[in-house]
Amino acid sequence: MATDAPLALIHFNHELIDGQVGWRPPGQGGRNPNYGDMLVCASLLRQVRTTGEGDTVRAMFGTELTTPVRAALVRGSTYLSRRFDYAGAIRTIESIDAPIVVVGLGAQDKHEDPSYLDDVPHARDFVRLLAERSVSVSVRGDFTAAVMERMGVTNVRLTGCPSMFYSLRPPAVSLPDRLGGEHQRLGVSLHTGLRKGLFCRNASAALRKHGRVIRWALRSAEHVSLFEQGVALEYTVADPQRTDEERMEAARTILDRLPNGDRLTPRSLVDHMVGVRSVEEWLGDARELDAMIGFRFHGNMVALTQGVPCYYYVYDSRLAEFCRLYRLPYSDVEDQWSDPVAAIRDHDWDATTDAIEGCYRELVAFYEENQIPHALGTVS
Repeated sequence: MATDAPLALIHFNHELIDGQVGWRPPGQGGRNPNYGDMLVCASLLRQVRTTGEGDTVRAMFGTELTTPVRAALVRGSTYLSRRFDYAGAIRTIESIDAPIVVVGLGAQDKHEDPSYLDDVPHARDFVRLLAERSVSVSVRGDFTAAVMERMGVTNVRLTGCPSMFYSLRPPAVSLPDRLGGEHQRLGVSLHTGLRKGLFCRNASAALRKHGRVIRWALRSAEHVSLFEQGVALEYTVADPQRTDEERMEAARTILDRLPNGDRLTPRSLVDHMVGVRSVEEWLGDARELDAMIGFRFHGNMVALTQGVPCYYYVYDSRLAEFCRLYRLPYSDVEDQWSDPVAAIRDHDWDATTDAIEGCYRELVAFYEENQIPHALGTVS
């Protein structure tokens, strides 16, 4: 394929608002935005070199691409799940007469059982097609690699999520002097819409831990930001354009979902819930914190990319896989309570930095062996 052909962006669901990756308020037409997807899209757009807007074409899985392209860059996500439309994705890939480059492919199963796709039609065909059409496949971590190997694919690189390198460099985490003191500033990434299903193995434990984390943060920090991430009720609580009664009613509904929600007040949610409308705004708010704790992978990632330490509460294979890969501090939502800031302060962040730098080197190698020009540098 001629090198002057455009680059295909496959399954990129971002929107540019005033030149930045952003999103409309949830509920205002179409599907609610996935903020994590937006961070991944923005990161890939920064990392991969193109000559401008006319140098790319976009297509979603399930459609056929008729434009000749030099390569197809696929935004990684949790495609290896039991609910993914493998036949539609295969149709898209087979319509492209060019190399396929998948960045950050992920598997997800609440029990971390690599055999969970054995009986899913076309899953093995999809994975093998990706492997055949590329030099290597970028995957999120060890569990995804194990699932791929079970389906006969071994040409993988463990790069983690490309969103870790939004700044085009591996972040180095440092512990702020205020952390652990009475003036500390904490963020909590929320996922109050969790339900028992394909991904969350114990929703009641996760929701119970939400209440415990919020109460602890409000008692322990001078400033607390509760970050919504596209869940409609959370967004309503955070939205200053809504009436106070609308925000309070949404907060009451959220607290009714938490097993120990009656130990919090709706006002505490209204006063501390933070909403963002773009990747840059999200990163900027996280940059002002001393630590981020919580339940959302990208909700904590926005802090980690700025060198702000984080602590995860894990309830599925995806979160566990990332925490192992990056050597991050975490606990299972079913574990007994312990002080997350103490765990952050006691953690070996040098080991985390080394692990993140290793993923960065793997991502650079991945781009280069798949002949994708990029803006990433090198680390010693």
